[in-house]
Amino acid sequence: MPQLADLDLLLSVEKYGSVGKAAQAHSLSQPAASIRLSAMERRLGLRLLERSPTGSKLTEEGEMLAKYARNVMHAARELLEFGSASRSSDAKRLRVAGSPGVSEHLIPEWLNRSGSSFGEARVEVRTGGVDTLCQLIRASHVDLAFIDGWCQAGSQVQQKFRDDLVVQHICDDELAVVVGSKHPWARRPTLLTVQELASAQLVLRERGSGLREFTDELLGNARVPRSYVEFPSNAAIKQAVATSKRVAVLNLSTVRTELADGRLYRVPVDQEMPAKPIYAVWSERRGLPGYARELVEIAASKGSPMPVARPVPDIESDRLVEANTTNT
Repeated sequence: MPQLADLDLLLSVEKYGSVGKAAQAHSLSQPAASIRLSAMERRLGLRLLERSPTGSKLTEEGEMLAKYARNVMHAARELLEFGSASRSSDAKRLRVAGSPGVSEHLIPEWLNRSGSSFGEARVEVRTGGVDTLCQLIRASHVDLAFIDGWCQAGSQVQQKFRDDLVVQHICDDELAVVVGSKHPWARRPTLLTVQELASAQLVLRERGSGLREFTDELLGNARVPRSYVEFPSNAAIKQAVATSKRVAVLNLSTVRTELADGRLYRVPVDQEMPAKPIYAVWSERRGLPGYARELVEIAASKGSPMPVARPVPDIESDRLVEANTTNT
């Protein structure tokens, strides 16, 4: 099979009628061009050129080869243009995936907080469980995934990551008890006990979810009958709580907006609430393309801010004030 460069050189000889001029067009010396053309003749077993003191022209076989060479060079140029366009398209594309809560609440905010950084990019966001997200990364279907610890019950999420994946900690996502503005706990002056929470009208995630597993564990020792409504999504739970006197336990990253604008209120609890990490994960072999790298940097710097509609009451200070007032 002749080399593309040699075929292109042959076409130049046809165009200029001279090996010397063809060599000059290809930034070659005339001897080097002659050697390459002669080597192609030997490989093909054809006489391609008629050389004379006044120049060179193609033989009948050379003209036939030139006909095919033009088709080959045209196809080669189309292939190169396609590759260039594909690289340009990939450079302006960001394929990201995340756990359901991260995809719904954090990734949009990280993209918006970047200003105009992603204005020219084609951003595709997918979601799924831990196993699905790891498969998407390994199959090169996404450039990057954000995975949180609340998206899967039972096993530790980090155990799903193997040596072929790069894992970077982004932030920690804490759980909180939340109520709507109509609930008497919305402006509760004292800490909530687990016994009180267990006896409340609860809105819970479906069985098998990480949030449900924790909530059942938290309330398991409280021996009181429980009334609850069960939903398969955080959006449905937030809607149910905001418009009723029910109570929910949700991770803070999913309720930050509602806490900030007063649709939901965070109720302080008399025990420390757990937090689970959010990770950025990508393929070690492929690395991070430009836009994906920028999104990781933004996520790590912004994290998951936790606005609270009102400060958590200082119970000890309140007791001191009440004691002083009583003594007075």
